[in-house]
Amino acid sequence: MDNIVYLQALREEKENQLTTFICDHLKAVQTHVDRHVNIREKVKAKHILTKKLWNEKSAVLTLSQELLFKDWFTFDYLTIKGLTNYQTYIKYGNRMKHPLDSVVHALFMASVLEPFKVIKYDKPHIHAKKLLTNEVCTIKLDEGIPDLQDNEWVFLRSIPVFNDLFLISDMFIQHDHMMMDELHKHFEKSTDSWRTFLKKYSIKYSWNCTKVKLSSKE
Repeated sequence: MDNIVYLQALREEKENQLTTFICDHLKAVQTHVDRHVNIREKVKAKHILTKKLWNEKSAVLTLSQELLFKDWFTFDYLTIKGLTNYQTYIKYGNRMKHPLDSVVHALFMASVLEPFKVIKYDKPHIHAKKLLTNEVCTIKLDEGIPDLQDNEWVFLRSIPVFNDLFLISDMFIQHDHMMMDELHKHFEKSTDSWRTFLKKYSIKYSWNCTKVKLSSKE
């Protein structure tokens, strides 16, 4: 019995160390994108995105769209060097080396903005189903209590940490369920893998979403 308790405590300690490292890494990435990415690159990316979505040269973005743009610009937009801004950061800007770097970098690069159907919120986890497989999963939040209802569709970016998924982005509610049907039909006609499809089209199907509000922990 003591061994079981010890192993559980050890696992929790390792999980806490990993999630703390992930949060620190995410903050460093966001700081890099905010402070060091050329403003012309951001303007160019926003021009490409708005033209792609509306066939317009520019548009006034809502707060939710600004956050979605920042996520897309960081992880999915390709610069002239053929790298995402995240890949550029870990290649040139990440000067502090850590034993967890290779694992965490691989998880971040594999992440996509993915749709989930909420089953329930049970602090600190969201229990949800994946759109494609109906697989039930738990998504762990580092902070805040989300303003979510059962059966709502949300787009979010996460990475696997032990048995859970760990949230690494804002969450966005898709109130238009027809949009989710369109996404599924579009994928069925596509020859892309699910991950590649989401890399290309998540921004399109989440663009009219609203950011999930988070209240402070009790």
